[in-house]
Amino acid sequence: MRWDSLRLADDGPREQQALFDRDLVVSRTFDTPGFRGITFHEVRARSLISKVPPESRVPFRWTVNPYRGCSHACVYCFARNTHTYLDLDSGHDFDSQIVVKVNAADLLRRELRSPRWPKRRIRSRSLPRAP
Repeated sequence: MRWDSLRLADDGPREQQALFDRDLVVSRTFDTPGFRGITFHEVRARSLISKVPPESRVPFRWTVNPYRGCSHACVYCFARNTHTYLDLDSGHDFDSQIVVKVNAADLLRRELRSPRWPKRRIRSRSLPRAP
């Protein structure tokens, strides 16, 4: 995954910093019928709210993303491309490699309370009830 080779230092260029603290990433694979063959990567993320680029065709500008990937495997899902930012593919990896932001509730609370938050409506990039 993309974070495997990135630095953790805060003094380097932004594109070289790690997305997640790789020493704290926990990966779990389950053998239960609903999650067979799916690996969940539990991470402590830096942020939860993302701004949608203006050129996007979706009708909203902000998303909340508690995880990346989805076990529903809908081929038409507009969130599939986000996996390519992790050096994963938007096909099978999107369905089977799910990144879970375990600190999502704390991040959302902090980001919404920030004076920098523009007080806009937020949509979930994918189904909030599903990984």
